[in-house]
Amino acid sequence: MRKSYLAFLLILIPCLALATSHNLGNPAVTNLENHAIMTGSETVDAPVIYPPYNLMPTDGVDIIGDTLTIGTSWYDMQHNGTVGRMVEKSDDGYLHFVWMNGTNSGASDRHVYYNTIDPSGTQGWYMAGYGVESAQRGGYTTLDVDYGGIAFPCFHQVTGSSMNAHTAVGTDFFPHAGAFLVYEPDWLYIGGAEQEIIWPRIMFDRNQTMHVVSTENPLSQTAGDPQRHYYTVGSYDPLTYEVTFPDDPDTWTEMSWTMTIAGDLATSDVSDRVAFAWCWSKDFGGPDTSQWNNDIYVMIDDDGQDFHFENYFNLTQFIDPDPSWLPDTLMANMDTLRAYTDLNIFIDQDDYCHIVFTTPSYFELEGTRYWHASIVWHWSEQFPGEFQMVHNAFDDWDWNYIDCGAWQVKAQRPSIGQDPATGDLYCMYQVYDCDTTAISMAGMPSGEVYMSKSIDGGQNWSVGINITETITPENATAGNCLSELSPTMAKLVDGTCHIMYVLDRDAGVVVQTEGTWTFNEIKYHSVAVDLIPASPTVVQDVPLHVAHAYPQPGMPGVNQNTQPQGFALSQNYPNPFNPVTTINFSLDEVSDVSLKVFNLLGEEVANVTSGTYGTGAHSVAFDGSNLASGIYLYKLEAGSKVETRKMLLLK
Repeated sequence: MRKSYLAFLLILIPCLALATSHNLGNPAVTNLENHAIMTGSETVDAPVIYPPYNLMPTDGVDIIGDTLTIGTSWYDMQHNGTVGRMVEKSDDGYLHFVWMNGTNSGASDRHVYYNTIDPSGTQGWYMAGYGVESAQRGGYTTLDVDYGGIAFPCFHQVTGSSMNAHTAVGTDFFPHAGAFLVYEPDWLYIGGAEQEIIWPRIMFDRNQTMHVVSTENPLSQTAGDPQRHYYTVGSYDPLTYEVTFPDDPDTWTEMSWTMTIAGDLATSDVSDRVAFAWCWSKDFGGPDTSQWNNDIYVMIDDDGQDFHFENYFNLTQFIDPDPSWLPDTLMANMDTLRAYTDLNIFIDQDDYCHIVFTTPSYFELEGTRYWHASIVWHWSEQFPGEFQMVHNAFDDWDWNYIDCGAWQVKAQRPSIGQDPATGDLYCMYQVYDCDTTAISMAGMPSGEVYMSKSIDGGQNWSVGINITETITPENATAGNCLSELSPTMAKLVDGTCHIMYVLDRDAGVVVQTEGTWTFNEIKYHSVAVDLIPASPTVVQDVPLHVAHAYPQPGMPGVNQNTQPQGFALSQNYPNPFNPVTTINFSLDEVSDVSLKVFNLLGEEVANVTSGTYGTGAHSVAFDGSNLASGIYLYKLEAGSKVETRKMLLLK
């Protein structure tokens, strides 16, 4: 554990075809090329325009809800992929915000800032915020709030003689005081070299255990470099104000290899469950290792301890191409959706896990992908075999030469929350306004923030409403081109959705060399739930998977391996056994699984496994060391499906 310092920075800056699984391509659409490598230490030589700008209304004429400026930043993009939670509301009624503040043009001075709004609506540091750390460079922050309203920003920073960044956690001395101590977990060394483990997400569970997920920044920084997600656990001592982490070599646990900065985590308020989600490249290790050809992997742990990340399941299971259909490329491509680099995971008041994520189109055989053809999806444990569209941006082929920018797609950055009073779910996300009469002088579209609502647990979602409606004049110059970037929403909806974003004064992400350095506002946007209609709902007419991948058995030209396995419980092997045996089972849909062992009196003697499992084959080991010799029954339950078999233990 490394203890940093008490930061009292007082920097007040007063004043952001349907080419889905139907495979209908469009040759006129601009194909996505490789973008610059995403790093935590961007240095960009771009034009700068200084305020005052030719002022135009920062809120459009049809804005829904209310906005406040809570801070500023020259740094426009807050996160490269998954945004995480940058705003939360604590039980004492305070709203807490964190963001990455580039304090000068070019953002060579970059720090994490914090602000609050109390129940009366008063800001802690009016339109400015307060510095969390005093490192050489800090940013890419998320936060959670616990211990009676104490904020815990989590971010990465550069300190000391090393120019590598590292995950850190700040803790406020008292609720909403703005006086932070900063702590770092031990560094991870591989082959004697320190690793950059950065871009963190943080969440406390109901036992006040701190969970942190970070992502490796590959040191070689070459295109196609694989990365790893890492996990660490922390604890906070309110008597000493100290955050502690496990000592090296137990500080960091490798979760998974990845090609994207998409990892996220969630904790339950009603149980000990902790859930993780990330993107896994289907091309990993292959010739086209990219950040586009991904599935979403999920690991849900019921007791919140001793995580086994190898117990993940593949949530999306996008179907690979089947060349046996060629020369019919329409059929051979199979699924033409893939998960991209952002998602959000959440556990609701009924202890169901929810995931919202983005899919652009990806034609694997042709090696082409299209950023405009994107969909925001929702999945819930309550309805594990279903995927529902929250927003469908696939029908917009008219603006096919408009580029949303590096690491951007038209509909993206979803964030989900729930109102405990009603059980209703709310999803906030960003949609680029690609109206050709509202494009910046640099040719970039403006981001808008949308809201959708579900009153039935996520089975149906209302057609999204544009809550920002900012107006960008045609060919708008820097300073006059408004674009909402990096939106994030508090998981608690208390009759109001609490949203935060950067109001960028020039569309495009300047750290990806798009547009101009501008002095931007950090906005808090509140939307009363009564302003978000529950209908009409999104027409669920686009399947996540192609239908022709699951034909009748024996249909010519079909790779039968693409068919999902049915529900089955196999005979254990070996049988008889002493004392360990293996039990195999398969599922035809994502299910909440229970596998238990009973004696012949019907008494439960062992709980072999439980939790959410994906479709396909699974294998678990059962150790009967504590049981007497005899015949036992093992029973598999998956949703409404049940199967039981006998096994014999001989000692």
